[in-house]
Amino acid sequence: MAKGRTISATCLTDKDRQIIDLCGKIAQTINDEISNDEDKKGFLNEFGKVHYTRDSGLGRGAGKLQRDALCTRGIQGNAPFSNRNLRWHPLVVATNPVPYAKPIERIEIEADESLIFVVKENGVEKYYPSEQVYLLPERYVTLPEHWQPHYDTLRKWSDTQWTQNSCIITAYEACDWKDAVEAYAVLGLSIAVDNYKIDFQKIYAKIAEILKNQQIDNAIKLPTTNFPTDKNDIICCPLCKVPKSENPAKLPDRTREDRYKFDFSGNKRGEGDDGSMQIMHIKPLEEAYLFHNAANVRFGHRWCNVAMTDHSIEETVDFMEYIVKAHNRK
Repeated sequence: MAKGRTISATCLTDKDRQIIDLCGKIAQTINDEISNDEDKKGFLNEFGKVHYTRDSGLGRGAGKLQRDALCTRGIQGNAPFSNRNLRWHPLVVATNPVPYAKPIERIEIEADESLIFVVKENGVEKYYPSEQVYLLPERYVTLPEHWQPHYDTLRKWSDTQWTQNSCIITAYEACDWKDAVEAYAVLGLSIAVDNYKIDFQKIYAKIAEILKNQQIDNAIKLPTTNFPTDKNDIICCPLCKVPKSENPAKLPDRTREDRYKFDFSGNKRGEGDDGSMQIMHIKPLEEAYLFHNAANVRFGHRWCNVAMTDHSIEETVDFMEYIVKAHNRK
């Protein structure tokens, strides 16, 4: 994986800024409903802070809502994947053609170090180097046939060269901007109600009104039919059906043995706790569909998320049912 930041991480279009602004309004509305000053600070620092970059920033960048709802993950391997990028980023890579993106014409490599993506706009070929692909006017997809002619060159690239070309996201993590915003709103509601005990009906109505009044695209009506209305659906882990602020499946606390750690090393051990909160997808993401949306995105427990791996709720429950029967448990 490119070890540095996504190329053009600080470059946003006017539309990108409007979208992040809209999410900032949602976060601020939640923060206004929190009564305790210390809790307000905690919500903004951990969840609600927005950052005007494609990758949510570094260090003291955006909060968890922006990182999970609006941005892709970093992906390892020698490839031009972004180390986080906006999910509506206009250049994706897929194994097969996808219905929501146009195939590019070809890829060129300038001086063996810079990727150039050639697309057709109104019948005319246009050239977009890595640092400018965020300016593509619509979504395009690169396919294996576009990359294969360059394999001999690309396999020799260093981490520095990959970082200079980290400009693309995987198709299965992509979504439209409206889906990213609604996912942000759903995750924000989950945090507001479950973690900070804000009145569900009151905050739901305020967030729905913000979505309804968006000025990014007047042809799009929000909230869409994907947006959930049930409190428990929003705050509960989608697998075990227990609020994410409680233990997975209401099981008792598990004591994890201490492991030696150097004092000067970072500590992310808490992220491995059974009940630590992670973003989950009810249906596994697929290249051909934009499944990162308000109907499919939730916060849940790490244990439940790990148990699902890349399977649906139904497949996971079928698997668990078989295990229970195999062990003669009732």
